[in-house]
Amino acid sequence: MRVIAGLRKGHNLFAPPGLEVRPTSDRVRTVLFDILGEFVNEARVLDLFAGAGTLGIEALSRGAQSADFIENHRPHTQLIQENLRRTHLEHHGQVILADAFVFLAQPRAAPYQLLFADPPYRFDLIEKLCALIESPEVLNDNGVFVWETSTRSATLPSGNVLALIKERSIGETVLRFYQKRQRE
Repeated sequence: MRVIAGLRKGHNLFAPPGLEVRPTSDRVRTVLFDILGEFVNEARVLDLFAGAGTLGIEALSRGAQSADFIENHRPHTQLIQENLRRTHLEHHGQVILADAFVFLAQPRAAPYQLLFADPPYRFDLIEKLCALIESPEVLNDNGVFVWETSTRSATLPSGNVLALIKERSIGETVLRFYQKRQRE
């Protein structure tokens, strides 16, 4: 596993042993960031269920301003910190040991422009997660939420705040891109 493009292109990343974490493949990350394009530049990024940190690190390599990595398993947070050190991005990323729902419910200084969520494929709390993401303190107006999931997962119903703008399947994985509508 490696960084695909940007300033840290080619740097190797560690993945945790076993099947507990399913890092986003090079192929899926290529498609994801090709779709996002220049939107990543100078973005403030949140990587939920971060695992090995591949999505946030790829965003940083491609010009994101900063990334917060939220992971609730201590050994994985240590792995993310090591991956940030390996890529010399440790000053641009903050690794936080926390439950995603607890973290999202806390107040913060500024909202994010780009949010990645790559929970386990059998994750059944996506509607609860989206209700928290829709908060103006979490995702700014016109911010993008990318949900990586299984092709067998249902799409979210179109709500008042998050609108599905693109969907792309790559093998067993589907990327769903939601944009937050501006408040009137």
